[in-house]
Amino acid sequence: MKYPITFKYRFELLVPLMDNDGNPLEPDAFFQIQNDLLDRFGGYRCQPLAPHIGAWTEETITYYDKLLMFTVDTSRSDESLDWFIEYKEHLKARFLQVEIYLAVTEVLWL
Repeated sequence: MKYPITFKYRFELLVPLMDNDGNPLEPDAFFQIQNDLLDRFGGYRCQPLAPHIGAWTEETITYYDKLLMFTVDTSRSDESLDWFIEYKEHLKARFLQVEIYLAVTEVLWL
């Protein structure tokens, strides 16, 4: 039996739950991200009750983060890549972050 196969991109976007001073971000910030992804791609996945915990070191300082991951599966196109790269820059400025984690992998959609 032959299966219909489509190659897609899977974007994983990790957004901090707190600002640089350790204060929780307003829920509206996350609702806006949800709306942006829904409007642009027609859907997303997120597990709001299971935040990711991460750490990273810059020079001699280690930072610990609590993060919310948004996942989007969409067409494998330069347009999708360009949108997410620009969106990442937007979020870095909005949340005053040095970096925002964004990973893209190619997935085989059955």
